[in-house]
Amino acid sequence: MKVDNNMSVSEIDYASIKDTYACPCDESKMYDKFLMPVKSKGMWVWFDGEEEPYLDLVLNYSSVNFGHCYPPIVKIVKEVIERVDQIHSFHSKDKLELSEYLAKKVSTDENYKVYFNIGGSAAVSDAIRLCRHTTGKKCMISFDGSFHGVSSAAASVADDRLVAKEQYGIPISDYTFSVPFPGKHNDVTISDCLEKIEKLISENDIAGIIVEPIQGAGGFIIPKDSFLLELSNLCKRCDVKLIIDEIQVGFGRAGSFFVYQQYGVKNPDIVLLSKSIAGGYFPVSAVIARSDFFANVPLRGTAFQATFNNSSLGLGIANQLMKLVEKEKIFDGILEKGKVFLEKLSFLSKSPYVANLRGVGLAIAFDIVDPLSKLPSDKLAKIFVSQCLKEHVISYACGVNFNSVKIIPSLVVTNEEIDIITERLGRCLQSFHDHVK
Repeated sequence: MKVDNNMSVSEIDYASIKDTYACPCDESKMYDKFLMPVKSKGMWVWFDGEEEPYLDLVLNYSSVNFGHCYPPIVKIVKEVIERVDQIHSFHSKDKLELSEYLAKKVSTDENYKVYFNIGGSAAVSDAIRLCRHTTGKKCMISFDGSFHGVSSAAASVADDRLVAKEQYGIPISDYTFSVPFPGKHNDVTISDCLEKIEKLISENDIAGIIVEPIQGAGGFIIPKDSFLLELSNLCKRCDVKLIIDEIQVGFGRAGSFFVYQQYGVKNPDIVLLSKSIAGGYFPVSAVIARSDFFANVPLRGTAFQATFNNSSLGLGIANQLMKLVEKEKIFDGILEKGKVFLEKLSFLSKSPYVANLRGVGLAIAFDIVDPLSKLPSDKLAKIFVSQCLKEHVISYACGVNFNSVKIIPSLVVTNEEIDIITERLGRCLQSFHDHVK
């Protein structure tokens, strides 16, 4: 179909263009209704042809943590974009300041260095490569329900139910093992998990273990209280490197800059950040690793390079955003605000279709279950998401059973906005009940 660039939006059949030319294999297929965003502000998104905005409770999987077009970040972006674009291979002032800032956030008594790349999948691949290069060992351990990205290396340590690995055409999970994750709402014990890990370490050349302090794509699965600290101690005792993936739940989402620090863990080997650290305007990722990990990386032919890995634009935004967060103390009070929010959402638990309402900070989720068997139901979750969309609420189903629904408000959400979200979700639940009864 030939498109006349002079035609108005309403005269162009974009639905037909979608069906003919847009790939159907990304998550744009998640919703039954065809919607095209034309404007976003705060927690609202406007779609072409729709008068009323939609409440966005996904925020691009936590990559727009401060809400859409947050004015202070927009100001930062405008200032940075007029200053510099992309310059080859040089250490910008922003890169150096950001490196120091992130390294000292991990530790002030041990030396860390930071490598920047594009996107979380790349950061995970970089971290796995660092572990293998540093130790000379091949194998990695991850956890059931984990998701670390879709590059080959990142997908190799993801749960098979979250990434269909046959797409890669080769056995990408060679040299990887998965063990059960001891979450607060499952029957996996810490001792059983750690025993399985110790057995794998004794029988294989384990280079490292990668863990999310709270599983993101798994549905904000919160670990049992002492798990992360005990895992860290095991890694130190067995001389196995520990990668903590904070890409989805770090940088304020769960109430602090780094979630692992809430559990008493100190000085992990590698910490990963991405998603919202550049405000959602550039996909910066950071691999914060012990300095000796980089000591033997070759200067020529290094695998730690990419055209945009030291983006002057992305790092400029991220560096100024860190200063904004510190100055405005944006993360202060998020844990308490999350507790209040969770209490206001307690009505969800009264539904026979809802189980395991949970949250840390503003990382909140619940499960949709069959009311008779209490087993996970992806079909009912799909209906719930569809009913949410009819109520102008954007949500999605995730988790290994695709029956978890996450609530992802902005980190600067006001009490009034929390009340609006609560009221809207109440309408969604009622609409869902009316549909399935």
